[in-house]
Amino acid sequence: MAPNDTPNTNTLQESEGIWVFGYGSLIWKPPIHYESKQIGYIKNYVRRFWQEGHDTVTWGVAFKIPTDDVEATRAYLDHREKNGYTAMVYIGTTDNEAYVGPAPADDIAKQIHETYGPSGWNAEYLLNLAEALREISPGVRDDHVFELEKLVKARIEKSSSNK
Repeated sequence: MAPNDTPNTNTLQESEGIWVFGYGSLIWKPPIHYESKQIGYIKNYVRRFWQEGHDTVTWGVAFKIPTDDVEATRAYLDHREKNGYTAMVYIGTTDNEAYVGPAPADDIAKQIHETYGPSGWNAEYLLNLAEALREISPGVRDDHVFELEKLVKARIEKSSSNK
């Protein structure tokens, strides 16, 4: 969906369920309950590990949440998508406590390799995301993610060989 194509949540009937678009871990670790999914992209948004971008498209998966599971799914995602994400959109913003801003790829890779979030090792998140992106959108490039994947894999290999 393009940003202008997003349904108005004020007029959307929850009796029809809701759609949740995942562009990160939701791609490989979907909501607990969903009745269908659709691979797609959002225009004019870009995935960055410093939570900001300017152009291109962001590939992901949209999940149709059944009416009976809307409330539980919202609670689950509100808990899971922490650190400044906006409810139902879950887009990282510059005013959240986890925002670190743009940095050289080597610095971002170092931080990813060395840190853990509420769901585990950030390197694992990145590697799972890169693999999932190749599965859902073969041939599509996400240079930022794939460059970080290469750099983080090199750090993992280096730290393994130093043991």
